Amino acid sequence: MKVDNEVYFALVEERVAAGERVKITLVGTSMRPTLIEGDEIILSREEDLKVGDVVLFRYVGRHLLHRIVAVDGDRFTMRGDNCETHEEALRKDIVAKMVGVKKHHKVKHLAVRWLGHKGRRQLRPWYFVMLAILMWAPLNGLGVEMDKFVLGLRIDHLLHASVFIPCSLFLYDLYRKGNRWLVWLTAVGIGVLTESVQWLLPYRGFDINDMIANFLGVSLGWLIILYLRAGRKQHQCPVRAKHGGCR
Repeated sequence: MKVDNEVYFALVEERVAAGERVKITLVGTSMRPTLIEGDEIILSREEDLKVGDVVLFRYVGRHLLHRIVAVDGDRFTMRGDNCETHEEALRKDIVAKMVGVKKHHKVKHLAVRWLGHKGRRQLRPWYFVMLAILMWAPLNGLGVEMDKFVLGLRIDHLLHASVFIPCSLFLYDLYRKGNRWLVWLTAVGIGVLTESVQWLLPYRGFDINDMIANFLGVSLGWLIILYLRAGRKQHQCPVRAKHGGCR
């Protein structure tokens, strides 16, 4: 049964004010990677509020579930863990504090943690170090026969394409406020550079097919980004009460 947002959150506020602990189901992406859609949030009326607490509050005619990032007397500043903007509200507008959470889809949580903005930032330098080692280090002595075929494709070409799929993903945040097509161009440039340098290394060899494989891997990664962006909801939009959730 679909319930109007105002009616739903009026009931939530009434129960919280009566001293009950209330469960709601989270909808939205603004609290990733800490919380993801489908998590059950346990809310309670708490007088002791401090920086770091996650709270449900009224903001511009809707209810949001974000983290307190600053407190100035009776004025609180909140921001979602996955947001760049913040909201300000008075103490009277804070409905409840999150006192517990029941996480669903643990595998999804792990993926969100490492593929979300913060995860990408932590993994980015390690990825490019690994990329440099794979492309430029003398790996011929590892005993892997790169000229063998799998599903009609050479192993080394599959390897090149595979390692370049994440390249666009790790570059994406560098152009968050600019022309994001530069992500694809930069990744393609890295693919060309890494293969071109091999022409100068006596223990490696330049192969145009490897460069093409790099390009295909980069392009596949970029298409994945476009797909994810197309399906991504805006961080701040009306909540979907039919799920009993909030942003």
